[in-house]
Amino acid sequence: MADKISLEFNTGSGATHLSESESVLAAQATENYYQLLGQFKPLRELILIAPMQVPESVFDISVARNAGYFNYPPVGLLYIASVAKHADPNIQVKLIDLNLEMLENSSNDDFSYGFWKDRLLKTIQNCQSPCIGISCMFDVNKETFVQISQFIKQEFPSVPLLAGGVQATYDYEELLSECGFDMIFRKESEEQFSAFIHNINKINQSRQPKGLAFRYKGQVFTLGDPAQESPVEFDIREAYSLIPIEEYHKYGGLAVFSRYNGKEKPFATVLSNRGCRAYCTFCTVRDFNGKGIRARSVESVIDELKYLWERGVRQIDWLDDDFLWDRERTLHLLKRMTEEVPDLEWISNNGLIAAVINEEIMEWMVRSGLKAFKVGIESGNDAMLKKILKPTSKRKLMMASELFKKYPEIFCSGNFILGFPDETFGEMMDSFNFARKLDWDWASFYICQPLVGTEMYSIFQDLGDSKDTNKALNPGRLAQRGEMGIKFNSNANQVLMGREVFNLPPDTVPSRDQLNEIWFTFNLLANFLDNRNYRPGGNIEKLIRWYESIFAGYPHDASMAAALSYGYRLTNQVKTAKAYQKKFEDILSHSAYWKTRVKEFPEILEMADL
Repeated sequence: MADKISLEFNTGSGATHLSESESVLAAQATENYYQLLGQFKPLRELILIAPMQVPESVFDISVARNAGYFNYPPVGLLYIASVAKHADPNIQVKLIDLNLEMLENSSNDDFSYGFWKDRLLKTIQNCQSPCIGISCMFDVNKETFVQISQFIKQEFPSVPLLAGGVQATYDYEELLSECGFDMIFRKESEEQFSAFIHNINKINQSRQPKGLAFRYKGQVFTLGDPAQESPVEFDIREAYSLIPIEEYHKYGGLAVFSRYNGKEKPFATVLSNRGCRAYCTFCTVRDFNGKGIRARSVESVIDELKYLWERGVRQIDWLDDDFLWDRERTLHLLKRMTEEVPDLEWISNNGLIAAVINEEIMEWMVRSGLKAFKVGIESGNDAMLKKILKPTSKRKLMMASELFKKYPEIFCSGNFILGFPDETFGEMMDSFNFARKLDWDWASFYICQPLVGTEMYSIFQDLGDSKDTNKALNPGRLAQRGEMGIKFNSNANQVLMGREVFNLPPDTVPSRDQLNEIWFTFNLLANFLDNRNYRPGGNIEKLIRWYESIFAGYPHDASMAAALSYGYRLTNQVKTAKAYQKKFEDILSHSAYWKTRVKEFPEILEMADL
């Protein structure tokens, strides 16, 4: 492992008073940086790579062929491509979205997960002076990210290998020391990457990147802290020529919302602003993007939406972490969308802050094309909300809830997190009961998985908490086929299962295994066995569409098959109901797991009409 020399100092015009020793280290790092650049050829061809999002170890070809996996367009790499062309118009940029290509190729009879090796070999071999950048946004795809990087470095050891993204930012020492990377662009990378191009192509040698980390002669160096409040007014329309944006919807979705809204509708993701007003202890946004919010002009956002419409896009998902932060700007944007792209629909999977939604905002959200959205609730306990610094309260959420119910055609989902540091079962029950009280279309319960770089991650470490901090695509994705929860283990007899979880003493801090059981029970009861849309006044057709969207990603989940059988039976679609009943029986016949779950919850059998 390489030694790390920590050099957290400011450079360039932002330099502050450094001690003599700090100045020496800064000068050393700068000299080493330019020495490293001297080992590389000028950058003429830039290859940007988006890794597969699903590791081979959990890849299910049936899910891929049913377009059940995520297929996010690599918007971050489009920003980097735009920056590169602006810094040096002579650079040839190629963007390889391996996730899209994997999902597209999965329909072939001769499909092999390892297709990407030949794909990269041919591309890189045909370049004269390439530089390769790989995105690692989250650790759900870190496994594939590392595999790709190690393969490239083994085959092309002299080619500069770069990385950026959220996970790359916080794991930069490991990636530089063990994975063969030459440089890591930490936090927001546009300004850093532009400076790097100026340096390597000798356009402006004095424009040194702030925040870049690099490996030189077995040691890791950092060129100061990453600059905060980078510009966000980038025009990426030209960069869209690098990807077939109108094709993405055919091979996957933007979580579940895009499938719910119409899997036949081409989609894209759009960034309107960066940052968030909140200080939530479980979130990396404030650390990664800096304090406050930086917004693009409404004009530039509208121009991008018009361009995407011309490319065939019919729905978008906002990437913003705080889309509604400025009411005046939000209203201006929504009204412009209504006037200039009137048939464009939108969803918000990233979550909206409900406390800022009033009658006028809600009306214009719907008029501008809103079809489905999530709200980050996190907890139904006011004390816990204050503890995690969530900018809301149960009272404010109830007020928003009354407003949302005036628009029953819009699908409304609330996110809850279980397993905060030292959270008791009683506090978790507050969340479950509050979800039932809100009575929205869906209540998504997640298990707390602290992210590196957050205050909560440090809290878990200080507590010596044994909870697994490895993230997964979904708790169910980690499990054996057909499992919506955890694998049964030797400690199962020590864990309360099914409705027995409600016998836990309120002051109990559940173990990880127990927490997984709570997660399963809460989700099953709130969303499948007693969903509001089953009751008088509910919208069963809307719920069926939602279940169908989820089932695309979980074709081995018995509870979803049972729910669909029940839903179609309620709408007198007997033939379709029977088809899902048969799917349920097939799953049950091959799954000891689901046989056990059905014993715990016989209502699942009743839903399947068995």
